[in-house]
Amino acid sequence: MSLNLISTTSNALRSSWQYYLTVRGLLFALTKVSLSALERNCPAAAQKLLSTCQEWGFFLLGLEGSDQGTEMLQYAQEMFDLTADLSEMDHETLNQYHHKPPDFTRYKSIGTTKTEPGKFDKIHVYSIAQDDLLGNASSEPQLPHPETITRKKAQTGDFLAPSHAVLDRVLASLDIVLGITPGTLAAMCPPTEPSGTLVRFIWTPPSAQQPDYSQISFGGHTGMGIMTLLFNVAGGLQVLPPGAANVHENWRFIRPEPGCAVVNVADTLEQWTGGLLRSSLHRVVTAPGAQAMVPRRSVAYLLRPRQDASLARFVGGIVPPLKPGEENETRSVDEWNEWRSRQIMKGQLKNKQKSEGARLCTDSAH
Repeated sequence: MSLNLISTTSNALRSSWQYYLTVRGLLFALTKVSLSALERNCPAAAQKLLSTCQEWGFFLLGLEGSDQGTEMLQYAQEMFDLTADLSEMDHETLNQYHHKPPDFTRYKSIGTTKTEPGKFDKIHVYSIAQDDLLGNASSEPQLPHPETITRKKAQTGDFLAPSHAVLDRVLASLDIVLGITPGTLAAMCPPTEPSGTLVRFIWTPPSAQQPDYSQISFGGHTGMGIMTLLFNVAGGLQVLPPGAANVHENWRFIRPEPGCAVVNVADTLEQWTGGLLRSSLHRVVTAPGAQAMVPRRSVAYLLRPRQDASLARFVGGIVPPLKPGEENETRSVDEWNEWRSRQIMKGQLKNKQKSEGARLCTDSAH
């Protein structure tokens, strides 16, 4: 049975977070933005959204108090249950549905992505394309899924509409505070057009009796699309502060909060805004304290631009214009995503300084 998303009841989880709250600097308190306030077009909430997207690129989206948010939590709980079902499948069966790079849909097994020199990830992932679930026309053939997925494909498809609607509300608020034409961001990612948008199920087995708290389950990376909507209960997600060196002691835990989703700005949105909004490096490690002893499960909606979208920088509002001699991005969405996927698999991402904007580093991470 999965842990409830609305009210976490595990004393072990609560006590371990209380322990980490006493350890100076390990825990980062995300800014909380209320979905209901954004729905009411509250200027203060929109400004709070802009500030946290500029500084960290991560925030908690409070879903309670909103009819749409409450519906979202219910659908997310169903997807948590599906993640639990996937985690109980044997590896031999799952491996029959293993992804083939550069396509990252379907199953990704443990040990396929570099985390540190000579070390690899400890995380299971199963991804389903939005195009597959909605039947959007696409050049990519639809691949088979295990029976665990196919019997709940309709419920998974039902998860898409509220997920997209919630992020659509966030993007509409960003249109306003960025000073760009209303509807600009939504027009870049309509759910009815082919895109790389995914639903992703993520799970990590519980640790042994002596957890290795230095274990990196999934190495430092940034999101490849527009925004990610993440539901999780157990800890382990970390973000690297702007400009900080990629060393273990600099990473900060993000604490999940009941009734909330974690949202992060991804690379395409950073690109469109000329680095004004930040796509931050984040990773997954062994969950802190007693949380390491329970299965870690997450559900994510990765919103990506339509396939024919331009990556050129937006013009207008507070988006910084191109500097003299600076060239606009000319690669297609697919070309850019393929290049970025190779970087992530090889562990070739490095933290960006605050002043770097959308410039991406390809040095090996250390």
